[in-house]
Amino acid sequence: MNTVIVLPVLNEAENIKDFIEKVIENIDNNYIKILVVDDYSPDGTAEIVRTLQNTHKNLHLIQNLTTGLGNAYKKGFKYAIDELNADILIEMDSDFSHPPELINKLISEINNGADFVIGSRYIKGGSIPKNWGLFRKMNSCYGNIFARFIAGLKDVHDCTSGFRAIRANFIKQIDLKNLNVQGYSFQMNILFECVRLGAKTKEIPLNFKDREKGTSKLRLKDIIEFMINSIKLLARRLFS
Repeated sequence: MNTVIVLPVLNEAENIKDFIEKVIENIDNNYIKILVVDDYSPDGTAEIVRTLQNTHKNLHLIQNLTTGLGNAYKKGFKYAIDELNADILIEMDSDFSHPPELINKLISEINNGADFVIGSRYIKGGSIPKNWGLFRKMNSCYGNIFARFIAGLKDVHDCTSGFRAIRANFIKQIDLKNLNVQGYSFQMNILFECVRLGAKTKEIPLNFKDREKGTSKLRLKDIIEFMINSIKLLARRLFS
């Protein structure tokens, strides 16, 4: 199946060249395309990608005027489906926190019948970095527990993982324009919508790594949005 890896980026000049080359080492270039969605990074990320396009014909670039992870994925998904004929969409970060070596495992699980495959930090064999501070551990771990039970996703252990493979047919059924979330709440909402549509989920272990270069994009307002959004999904689940 035609697969598109969607990479939202903002100021990833330190990582993007090495990351894309590592991804290309691990994929079949005949069937897998890479789509970089750049939020007009002032550090020159897009220019690096354009240079790489000279030697990697399966590498694509679009730029996004409206910033935010959610908006980048909305635009990336639409382009991947409409212009690149995607059957499978892969979400991942470009800072090496998600290992390119696991891309083929995600695709394999789709080929085996799953509709929504998640690289999970919270199943046996998965992990988060041991050096995370208490606040970040609590935000990640308890945030997922909150989402699972408030939003009704209790069968999924990692609702906010950004490393996933999704059948494009499910994304086509979702009104992305009205999915009004910006930060990592987008990950939970896409999962919520796909599960409501009947998607079969599968989790594989993910040993999540902290980025070594660049800075994290996690913001306090993203955490607040996530908590409020979970309550909204509870209301939808109960009253719609």
